[in-house]
Amino acid sequence: MLAKIRGVFRQFGVAVGLLYAIDRFFQRLSSNLRLYAYEFMVQPIHTKPLVPARFTKSLEIREIKRGDPEVELMPARADIKQSRFDQNAVCLGAFQNGQFIAYMWFCFRMYEEDEVRCTYVVTPESQAVFDFDLYIFPEHRLSLAFIGLWNGANRYLAERGIRYTFSRLTRFNVGSRRAHDHLGWKRVGRAVFVQAWGIEVMMATVFPYLHLSLGTANRVRVKLRPDPLLKS
Repeated sequence: MLAKIRGVFRQFGVAVGLLYAIDRFFQRLSSNLRLYAYEFMVQPIHTKPLVPARFTKSLEIREIKRGDPEVELMPARADIKQSRFDQNAVCLGAFQNGQFIAYMWFCFRMYEEDEVRCTYVVTPESQAVFDFDLYIFPEHRLSLAFIGLWNGANRYLAERGIRYTFSRLTRFNVGSRRAHDHLGWKRVGRAVFVQAWGIEVMMATVFPYLHLSLGTANRVRVKLRPDPLLKS
């Protein structure tokens, strides 16, 4: 047990390791208790290819629409996928030689988080999106699926005048951070959400800093900027 605890703190550091330990303790107590620790990130949309064209020649990037058969293959719950389409989220899929290997979602202007009661508002509205749920099917995680999908997403977004994409990173997901580091991520804020049955509390480094939600209809709005000190 002590070795396991030391391993957690070695992997995450003291502060994040403590948050992780609290969340695991909460889950042991009740399924109605959770702690989510996020970092809010922004990265530029690259106008130049991330990899030479010869490496992505067999890769096709295209939109996946509501009702397409690929939607059924995504591991998210059906109601969550429905909610994403209802808020006009766009899903980009990566296909290698016709096989569905990866996908990602993004929203223009704002995104209603499905894990906690938070709505992210991006700025500048006409030049930014919020991306989420980038998923690579397990058998393709050692391939060029990740960089190929981002390469196509950058092209898709740049053609629409988008300069930035925001996202929220779960601080316990070390692998995701490592995968994105070379894309130019920058942290613009942090937040911790604590859920206890119908109550949810947010503590954050960005406005409104502290929020108490007593019901599902009461969502906190967090405005994200490329520079956290920039006023919109």
